[in-house]
Amino acid sequence: MTNKKSKKDPREWVQSPLRDLAPLGKGAPCPGMVLNPNRSRQAALAQLVEHIIRNDGVTCSSHVSGTIPQKIVEKQLPDGSLRSNCSTQLSHNRVRKTGLSSSNHTKITHRNCSTAVSHTRLSGLWRRGAVYQYRVRVPHDLVTLFGKTHLSRSLKTAARVEALRAARKMAFEIELEFDRARASGNQPMVPRAEQTIQQDTVKLTMAAHVGRRTLEQAIDGYMTDPTRSPSPKSQAVYRTTYSTIAAILGEGTAVSDIGRDTCRDLLSVLQHLPSNAKKRFPALTPREAARHASAHGIAPMSVANVNEYMTKLSTLLNWACREEWISRNVASGLRLAVPASKAGKRKPFSVTQLRLIFDAPIYRGCRDDENGYAIHGLNRPRRSRFWIPLIGLYSGARLNEICQLHATDLREIDGVWCFDFHADPAVGKTLKTSASQRIVPIHPMLIKLGILAYLRDRKEAGDQRMFPEIAIDAFGLHSGRVSRWFSRFLATCGAAADGICYHSFRHSFRDALREAGIEREVALRLGGWSESGGSSNLVGDSYGAGFSAARLYTAISAINYAGLNLDHLGGPSEH
Repeated sequence: MTNKKSKKDPREWVQSPLRDLAPLGKGAPCPGMVLNPNRSRQAALAQLVEHIIRNDGVTCSSHVSGTIPQKIVEKQLPDGSLRSNCSTQLSHNRVRKTGLSSSNHTKITHRNCSTAVSHTRLSGLWRRGAVYQYRVRVPHDLVTLFGKTHLSRSLKTAARVEALRAARKMAFEIELEFDRARASGNQPMVPRAEQTIQQDTVKLTMAAHVGRRTLEQAIDGYMTDPTRSPSPKSQAVYRTTYSTIAAILGEGTAVSDIGRDTCRDLLSVLQHLPSNAKKRFPALTPREAARHASAHGIAPMSVANVNEYMTKLSTLLNWACREEWISRNVASGLRLAVPASKAGKRKPFSVTQLRLIFDAPIYRGCRDDENGYAIHGLNRPRRSRFWIPLIGLYSGARLNEICQLHATDLREIDGVWCFDFHADPAVGKTLKTSASQRIVPIHPMLIKLGILAYLRDRKEAGDQRMFPEIAIDAFGLHSGRVSRWFSRFLATCGAAADGICYHSFRHSFRDALREAGIEREVALRLGGWSESGGSSNLVGDSYGAGFSAARLYTAISAINYAGLNLDHLGGPSEH
């Protein structure tokens, strides 16, 4: 106990302990240190010790949680005076390579006096899946105000070293929350009937004083979450989508303030927002662009696109729920109804459309296969724009699978020439699914048209890729520019229609397999489609070596497109 009636200057009270603190403080009292004469003896000593720690290089690597404040304990005589033989020591531990460990608690064995400064290890660090979390107990006097006994926060990292640093910062922020809560809302205990009301409003009470997570913070947190592994293209699409959503709802809007009505308001704006609004109306906000489009009869984006926006918002709010920023996903199930006539997104080519495609100047004779591909001429170049539609028609392969082919991916297996579709990250080759890795025999029509002669030319030219003229886009895909070109090509040849795109070749290929009576398992293997059944089918598919190249060649050779005549394309010797 401290003798409050004493009028001695506290600077005199600490002189005795200073002699024992001298080895640590390098000659106390410290120059430049000002002791407050109005403070108690214990507070003055604490001030001095804190000063020595801060100014003489004694660093503590351990963490003091929000519920266990740093303490300096001193032994006093019953009359409140300090013994002249009282010694003070501080104990600190080093940070090991494996993280933080418990500090050693130093004790002074003097029977009359014992002073120690101890710290505990960093507690409350745990993992949810791969991501580290920080959990701390709420002080008893704040449990009613917070409505819970513990606080848990995501550290947004899977690396332990980063988690340790983030946990210290998080602990400091939580300690500030406790201090602010005490200063603003620590009310006496209320009757049980009123506690429910108080707990229901705790979020609003805390939000006014400790700050709330904003929509912008939620977007940044989700996009940088290390547990996600999206492709660069997907990441860009998500960024663009969330940018529009944030512009409509407001970046500074608290995530906890987003309710069902807020989501319906967003849906209403998206229903009138035209596609590519930012490019078409750069001076207008999304809300203004939606009003402008509605007033001037400008067509809005498709129902599918609107639903894609809402799906991504729901994904974001689900993430916020997992991070315990909010209690539920208020955007769940909020979608526009898709008309039955538009339920099928993509369609196969009709025979008429196939004729229009393969009667175009690039197949009959054009000026060149670049800017002059749609202009009639005498040249009949055979490069990517000639071969890629044909390979899609007779192999059912996806556009990117074809565009990224290497010359070595066309190889002979047991006497059968095949396309070897596989991923190779080292050279930028990717596949959509594990089932996409497959061997597809080259259709007799492609061989007749000269695909093997074209392969020979590529090897003689020293080209690694089958179509070296194709440039990779900003997302690392080989198919990006080809896809945009093919959309223009469909318009120039008159084959464009709703639901028609390059992927329609894949739908046509599946229909041709059905018409040829190819058994389902073989058809799925050729197309690289996953079985839509349960996991038992996937397990069964993993057994055995699969179909032989000869069996697959027999199946693919049966494919024929009735009414489509490609005799005008000739063979390799004619070009």
